[in-house]
Amino acid sequence: MTTTTRERVYRFLRQQITTGEYAGGIRLVEEQIAEELGVSRTPVREALQRLTSEGLVMRIRRGQLVVVSVDAEARAELHLLRVAFDEVAARSLTAKAARVDWAPLYALLDPLEAALRKHGIGSPQFSMAHLDLHMAINRAAFSETTSSFLQRQAFLYPTDDYVQQPGHEPVSQHRALLDDLASGDPERAVTAVRVHALRGHGNTTLTE
Repeated sequence: MTTTTRERVYRFLRQQITTGEYAGGIRLVEEQIAEELGVSRTPVREALQRLTSEGLVMRIRRGQLVVVSVDAEARAELHLLRVAFDEVAARSLTAKAARVDWAPLYALLDPLEAALRKHGIGSPQFSMAHLDLHMAINRAAFSETTSSFLQRQAFLYPTDDYVQQPGHEPVSQHRALLDDLASGDPERAVTAVRVHALRGHGNTTLTE
């Protein structure tokens, strides 16, 4: 299933808000976002409408749109949900590892690396490529009905978990993660997704 530009822009903006990259109160300007992401204004407008209906963006005077603040407690809760969800996804994937088409998942490492080399780890391009990979893993883990429902949830996949630590370069991290998921070993896969999710995360309560 091909991810549309509309969906990629929506995921990126939602991620920026829920991770705090877009701080509460900042104004969102359609034209600026479209230019930053290299897309037309239409998918940006549609994404902002969805985020407004979800309560993550608020319309104020003269139709201006501002970000609604997501506090640290809420972000910690979302990250806990992400870890729990990824563990379930890992068990699901290993149970059917022999039937999963892994080639398209590994192929998503190429745009991830291209975005990293050309734009950097803090760029919108890297963030969207990163989300594409994790959403594809989620789709592979579950049936179409289940994955369609789950991908509407606001779990956190922040790129700051994947800083350039020695031996943990972002692309090699994700290749190793795919290797662990494809192993067919549920304990290995669950351990891998948990370490992957928590690496670089500053909230120590999540690792207890």
